[in-house]
Amino acid sequence: MKNILYIFLFLALTINVLAQVVNVESRRMRTDTTGWSGTAEGSFQYSKSVDEIFDFGALFHLQYKTKNDLWLFLNEMRIIKGAGKQFVNTGFAHIRYNRKITKDLLRWEIFTQYQYNKALDVGQRILAGTGPRFKIYDSDIFHAYFGALYMFEYQESVDKSIVERNHRTSSYISLTLQFERFEIRNTTYYQPDMMELKDYRILAQTDLLIMLTDELSFTTGFNYRFDTRPFPGAPKTTYYLKNGLLLEF
Repeated sequence: MKNILYIFLFLALTINVLAQVVNVESRRMRTDTTGWSGTAEGSFQYSKSVDEIFDFGALFHLQYKTKNDLWLFLNEMRIIKGAGKQFVNTGFAHIRYNRKITKDLLRWEIFTQYQYNKALDVGQRILAGTGPRFKIYDSDIFHAYFGALYMFEYQESVDKSIVERNHRTSSYISLTLQFERFEIRNTTYYQPDMMELKDYRILAQTDLLIMLTDELSFTTGFNYRFDTRPFPGAPKTTYYLKNGLLLEF
């Protein structure tokens, strides 16, 4: 098992998401224990935007939990093959801090993220934000959360001809059905520009996890992204299907 873990960690740190909006909610781990935990995931996915793209990738996720605090660290890189070429062109790193304000209802979040995505002509995209996270419902099998965060965004095109500084809200609703051997997750993000509401992004992602062992799960998911104002030449709509293996430790 250790050898498998090392392989996943190596992939996560050396290979680098098609979607410009990163779904952090799908990466949170529900655990009653404090201390360090994490996952390593390898995946294959097919997407269609301008060209057909075959995507092989890996994700490394690490989190540290105390009684009132949660630190979340994410890193993803991908090898993408499409239009007769193979290249590494997308990646992100994300850090998020979560502080418990009340016992059950309210958490406060602070996050920062660095991302690049040549397929969408994003040379670099830097985010920083903060805001509340609410627990709507929580039972043994169903969990629902809502977040409403402020986010500052700096992004530039690959050739640096376009530079943008935007103030956005980043709202999301996260739903999870959790059974003994499988889990269904759905998250939807809405990110409008606070100065111009017609400029917005939507990300909707649904994942199915099937436990093969206590540590290893098969994952499959569908991710849909819509951006009203992408960089010139980049598509407004992208989507992808993903299948992979997820290892918890």
